[in-house]
Amino acid sequence: MIPQGDDNPFRDNPYASPDLQSDAMSGGLPYPPARRSLVGHVPAVAILMMVQGALEVLMGFGLVGMGAVLPRLMQSDLAQQDMPSPGPPPEAMTWIMLAVYGFFGLVVLSGALLHIVAGILNYSFRARVLGIVASIVGMLTTFFTCYCAPTAIALGVYGLVCYMNPDVIQTFAVAEAGRTKQDR
Repeated sequence: MIPQGDDNPFRDNPYASPDLQSDAMSGGLPYPPARRSLVGHVPAVAILMMVQGALEVLMGFGLVGMGAVLPRLMQSDLAQQDMPSPGPPPEAMTWIMLAVYGFFGLVVLSGALLHIVAGILNYSFRARVLGIVASIVGMLTTFFTCYCAPTAIALGVYGLVCYMNPDVIQTFAVAEAGRTKQDR
């Protein structure tokens, strides 16, 4: 039997089993312990969204740049070889590559912009729905390029878990109403 009161050697041990009878009698926390809130995770999700968006901006500009430069490099290479190309004419290929790389680049850039804006607003507990949309769009844009897919999917799941938490929903509602942390 574990000794009760001040002569309990396990009183300061956080790994000791809880003494439910003394907690209930002393007015301690009710059992089961209160659920943990994910409100503290929202700033971390917001910062990760901004970092993910910055990485996606680099990829978006890289894709748009490749769409502009790669066709010209192919044309100059074909001109030096003096051989007919087996595929479509170089002019058509230039437009096809520009369209494909440009489209993928613009898709990634739009997802990046969404991540950055949502991260900035969510850091101050504003625009929860935009955070949800950015999480979903971020996961979908990785299917176009596969760039940062593991981090985008992990961030999307982590963000959705946080944004769907009832305490987080309430905190966003309080912040949207214009109340400060001291008023909450």
